[in-house]
Amino acid sequence: MAKTLCQGGIPDGESHPVPRLYCARTPPIREKKTPKARIRLRLMAVRLVWEGYPAASAADILGVSARTVSTYVRAWNAGGPEALVPRHSPGQPTKIPGAIEAEILTALESSPAAVGYGIAANWDSRVLQAFVRDRYEITMSRGGLRRWLHRHGFSWTRPTYVLAKADPARQTEFRKELAALKKTPPTTTS
Repeated sequence: MAKTLCQGGIPDGESHPVPRLYCARTPPIREKKTPKARIRLRLMAVRLVWEGYPAASAADILGVSARTVSTYVRAWNAGGPEALVPRHSPGQPTKIPGAIEAEILTALESSPAAVGYGIAANWDSRVLQAFVRDRYEITMSRGGLRRWLHRHGFSWTRPTYVLAKADPARQTEFRKELAALKKTPPTTTS
């Protein structure tokens, strides 16, 4: 049976001068070999309590609060080292509701001027931020909007300008002249 220690380092079955709050089943041995810093910190907190340090002292040593140390020890007691592995935190949900999301995606298919917002020819995060704020009263950071766009399959590209009145025949003639100029040797003047 594994040795169980409590906050003051007193074995089970003996009198406890302090309430039995921090008890660890076995000490974590391989904390130095743990590559993840967050898990290593949690293992060190449990080890310090197992060695007899009060939670407040362990917290001072590690630079965390005593409540954090007690949370780690309770997790260790409940599930062993696997309970100290941090779970994935999904983050804050998007601020743009589904109905508005479809409207914004439709608006992005045309230019800002075409949907009646300003004179800009192309969408960028600044124009989109102002559009969402003014039209839907939703405040988002530009970085948040870029991540939102990325989740919907958009990627950042530099706009290329195409001449509206370009003549394909003249463009072909210009390319031939340019190629001929490149082939002729430079003339020397003396």
